[in-house]
Amino acid sequence: MSSLFTRIRQGELPGHIVWDDGQCFAILTLKPIREGHLLVIPREEVDHWYDMPAPLNAHVFGVARLLSQTMKAQFPCEKVGMMIAGLEVRHAHLHLIPVTAIADLNFSLAQDRDDALQRQTAQKLRDALRAAGYGNIPAEPAK
Repeated sequence: MSSLFTRIRQGELPGHIVWDDGQCFAILTLKPIREGHLLVIPREEVDHWYDMPAPLNAHVFGVARLLSQTMKAQFPCEKVGMMIAGLEVRHAHLHLIPVTAIADLNFSLAQDRDDALQRQTAQKLRDALRAAGYGNIPAEPAK
């Protein structure tokens, strides 16, 4: 059975995809800690990040790097933090979160967000990535 993330990428479940390059994709999390909270996910359903083949691992972390740079420019923050937990969905994923303090990296701060706000946030990121010259940006699905 496909993971929750794969089902979102395939359009079976709703989600806001901001990046998809064939090897990995990035989506807004359903319960963000802060606006812009993204998940970077390999297409291959690997349980632990350290079990990804080395080239895929390097690619996923490289995409996380460029997405973090874009996020830093788009959201008020001092840095973009990264966390890897992997307990909630058994499909490797990196959490990227705009932060101003270490206390911002706290899953207890996660909350449901209005879908309209999530749609705006996703579009803001897609627009910034396109403006930076990246071509792996999907269009927002029709609602």
